Amino acid sequence: MPSRQALLVLGMHRSGTSALAGATIRLGFARPRTTLPASDDNPDGFEESLRIVEINHQILAAARASWNICLHFYPEEILGRFSPSDHQTILAALQDEFPGNAPFVLKDPRMCVTLPAWLPALSAIGTDTRALLLIRHPAEVVNSLARRNDLPAEQSAGNWLHHMLEAEFHSRGLPRALLFYDDLLANWRGTLGAATATAGIIWPRGLDEAAAVLDVFLRKSARHHSAPRGIAMVGPPPFDQMINACWGALHQLARDPEDSYARAKLDQIRVQFARWRRAEFPPGFTVYFNAPAGG
Repeated sequence: MPSRQALLVLGMHRSGTSALAGATIRLGFARPRTTLPASDDNPDGFEESLRIVEINHQILAAARASWNICLHFYPEEILGRFSPSDHQTILAALQDEFPGNAPFVLKDPRMCVTLPAWLPALSAIGTDTRALLLIRHPAEVVNSLARRNDLPAEQSAGNWLHHMLEAEFHSRGLPRALLFYDDLLANWRGTLGAATATAGIIWPRGLDEAAAVLDVFLRKSARHHSAPRGIAMVGPPPFDQMINACWGALHQLARDPEDSYARAKLDQIRVQFARWRRAEFPPGFTVYFNAPAGG
């Protein structure tokens, strides 16, 4: 019997992950049993599990971090702090939020940096896990977070880089596809069709069958911020250069998932950025926590 499909939608806050997750649901993937309520800035809904969002919030809080202040958070250190009960909590959340055997979509922007906590549990419940990494121009993300949360550009730009680097790195062992928010809105059929082939996704409902619904759902009017796609010199030094280099390497990797140069470039940026983060946020750095916010 084929394994149950689990589809991870990864991407920075305000990157269009709700739109992508909503599209996968309209293509037959199950949403979580309990979902974050819709809001004025996301009237179609976030498609995020309340329980899983809270677990991710607790994972970050245990490292003295929050959803918007997490540059001092290192995903590879998660499992070293986990107890057997922590693993059981995550396993139980997946089983409770996605009962039965239907393929399901798992989405929370925090998962870009908490993914190492979830992959063992997904494996334990026997899923065939695949990933879609959605990328939006960092300037658009920065502007959206400034409008919604009044966050400064230097904070949001750094978080975009952190989320993209960690999501790309920790999803490398999965069948996956990288896609861009611009492309999803401009040509959802071609974008999802290419992602289907690259990641090997089996949609319960065909693209043609869902076309009328998706044409309405992925309407261009849902977009409120735009930026030139060519370059991404966003935020202050020193990471404006890193962001632009990451943006270029992600484009290369989206075109060719086996591009070893693009991966090496992303690894180089990740090491450089981690060095800067450890210098800027030494051990013991503490933040005042913000309540969970949807992506």
